[in-house]
This record gives sequence, structure tokens and C-alpha cells, in this order.
Amino acid sequence: MDPKIVFYMVCFLFVIPRFLTFARAQVQDIEASISEIASPHRNLDLGLAPLNIPGHDKAFGEIYREPDIPDSSLKVPVFTTNGEQGYNPSILIMIQGLLSRHEVLLEYFPSDTMIITIAVTKESVVVNALRTKQGFWQELKVFKRNIRIADFENCRSQSEALSEFLLGTVSISLKGKSKAIIIAHDALYGFPFEALVYPVFPSGSIVTKTKYLIEGREIVYNNSVTQWLSSRIRGKICKLRTSVDNSLAFVGFSPGFEFHECIQELHDADREISTIGRMFRERGKAPVVLLNENSNENNFKSIARFSHILHIATHTISSEEFPELNGLLFHEFGSDHNTDKDDGLLAVSEICELQISADLIVLNACASANIRGRIGINWVSCADCFMKAGARNVLCTLWNVTDRLAERFMVEFYRYYLAGMTFSKALQQVKVGMINAPSTSLPVNWAAYVLIGE
Repeated sequence: MDPKIVFYMVCFLFVIPRFLTFARAQVQDIEASISEIASPHRNLDLGLAPLNIPGHDKAFGEIYREPDIPDSSLKVPVFTTNGEQGYNPSILIMIQGLLSRHEVLLEYFPSDTMIITIAVTKESVVVNALRTKQGFWQELKVFKRNIRIADFENCRSQSEALSEFLLGTVSISLKGKSKAIIIAHDALYGFPFEALVYPVFPSGSIVTKTKYLIEGREIVYNNSVTQWLSSRIRGKICKLRTSVDNSLAFVGFSPGFEFHECIQELHDADREISTIGRMFRERGKAPVVLLNENSNENNFKSIARFSHILHIATHTISSEEFPELNGLLFHEFGSDHNTDKDDGLLAVSEICELQISADLIVLNACASANIRGRIGINWVSCADCFMKAGARNVLCTLWNVTDRLAERFMVEFYRYYLAGMTFSKALQQVKVGMINAPSTSLPVNWAAYVLIGE
């Protein structure tokens, strides 16, 4: 067997599951340069405590470094199983070994009063602690709300101010990197970092324009370092395998819900799946298109393990009151033809039990990134369960999307992917194209789609 495959398999099976129990270590705190992030004007008071840092632009003077933590010795806040703060140096070496030279991994640990950020590249580790004051987290919620209601004027000013805070401390690590892997915990979970706006200084110190973060970098999300490591190592193993790949290139599901009494029909979903299937077929790749009554739960479970890309255009159920019902809907849901085993609802708990080896799962449905179910005492997202089942990437949505826009977005995504781009690069190109088109330039149209995985 190839030695590289053996190495990745050992990491995946033994090292990653145990990394939280290793001894803790400290890393050097390298103060981040803010030259390419700091805005010359503040359009919104986020309630940040003031601090004058010698040599720094005054515009960034409202950032506060935690005084109780020495600059030269800041512990990386990854929690071990016994509840103590610590970091495993072996895992740091593994992360840096798996990162390419054009990637940066950013991890955000928020609390009520501060945010600790960790930026890891192949060459360095940067750690920063910034304090927030009362009102900051409420402003964050307002920003996300303004995106969804297309409040462009307020959204833009809020974005610039938030960018100064969330990106300013990691700007030195972002510089020269074309891809950002973002792990945001707690209150920052589900935050659309790609919608942050920051100034561009092409010459001297004069700001000539501002742009969204997604315009300059591919963005991929993960919910933990473990999740990213698992996804990246599975991808490495698959690329090194010499056996013939018998998986189907694309399998698309569209229940449609035509003539369904209780569920709104998805008029454009059938065309979406059919168009994408035809695009794969024209390139000599094997697609399977399952529409209407063929788009049922039993077919999904039967074919999922043999698919390279699984694409589901459907409705979702998301309820905190009845978490056992949260999941994805298929054709037989609510009909007389369902059974106890296949009731047309692929619940979150069922997803974790699947066996999947897909490179990509596409959940083209409303707020599919927010579907959560209870597994034991914990709330687990739908995307997490797909990755636990073996998928390497999940493309999902942070809020509701319209049927027509969802179709257009995904057709463009596959057009770039079939042209030879990676999933993250194809997603970036779709968003940049929408930003440059006046009719779809607002973040409400493109920021909902996020990629979780490699």
C-alpha cells in the first residue's frame, strides 16, 4: 500500500480522535498588522473599549487587548476533555502540514466580553485576544438581519465596522492567501464572513474602493478543527487511491411536490436537477436524475453511498419544539404511500447512520445549514451529520432562498465546477459574478450559500 495512504489512515483513525487528550502547549502571540484592514472612518459604534497602540493607525484605536494575558505567552484556547485550556503541538504540526501555502485557517472563540482568534498558516501561528463591550453581540445580530432584509445602506456601514474588528487582528495572516478556512464558535456560528467589507489600498495609504472578503478569497467553513482534519485527510486518501472509481458523478433529487396538498410546489427544482444532469452528461460523466415520485427516501438511502456528488433540491423542517422532525423532505412525505421506515422525512438522526463517501452534498433548500436535531444530549446540525456519515464537503444555506434564485445559483456553480474548478473556487466565482450584476449584488442574494468541509 502507498506509504502516504498508510500515514493519512493512521492520522484519521488514531491521532485525530485522541488529540484533545494530549498535553497542552503555548504558542507565541504575534501581534497582527492591521494595515490592509483598518478603515479610515468608523461608521458604527460597536461598543469596543478604547486602547491606543503605539504605531497603529488611530482608526483601529478602539481595539482592546486583554491586559491579564501577557503578549508573549497566550494559550491557544482549545479545550481538552478535562475542561482545561490547552493545545496539542502534534495537531498544530498536522494542521500546518495539511494546509497549502495559499491557505489560512482562522478559528474564533467568542465569549460574553471578548473574542480570541487563532490564525494558522503553513508558516506561522498568530493569536489575539480582543475585548468587546455591551452591545457588540446585538449589533452582530442586527447586521445578519439587515442582510436578510436587504437593508443595503446600514448593512454596508455595519460590515465595514465589523470587518475592522473581526478581520483586523488576522490581516497579517490573510495577506497573500487566496483561501480562508473559518471555524467560528458559539455566537459567531453561522456568521457570513464573506459579506464583510474592507478597504483596498492599491497604492500608498489612500483608499480607492472597498470589496467583500469573498471577492479576494475562497471561503470554507467548519465547526471544529477535528471536522476539518477529518475532511482533509479523507480527501487526501481518496486522491491517492489507485482503484477504479465506480461512483456516480452526480445524483440529483427533486421531489417537486406537485399536487401535494400540504407542501408548496417547487416549480424550478425539476428544471434545476435536469439542467445540471444534462451538463454532466455533455461532459461524458454519468448522472442520475430522480424527479417527483422517484425522488423518495428509499432511493436516496440506496444510492447515497455510490455517489460522487449528491444534490437535493427540496423543503426542510426545522423546529426547536419538535427536534425529532427536523430534516429533509422527500416525495412520499405526508402521503398514503409512506411506511414507518421510509416516511419521506430524512431526519437528522437518520443522516448520521448513513454510509456516504461523496465528495460533495448539496442541500439546496431554505436555511439548510440551520437544521439541527438532538443526538443524545447534544444539538447536531444536518451538515455535521452528513460529514460524520462520510461526506467530505456540504454546500448549504444560512437563510431562506427563493426557488428561482436557487436554480440559477446552482446551475452557475456546476458550470464553474465542470470547467475544472474546486468546489470552493466555483462557489467564489458564482458569488463574485452576482456581486458584479446590479440585480443580484446585495448579500441577501449570494451570502446564504456556504461550503463546509475541505
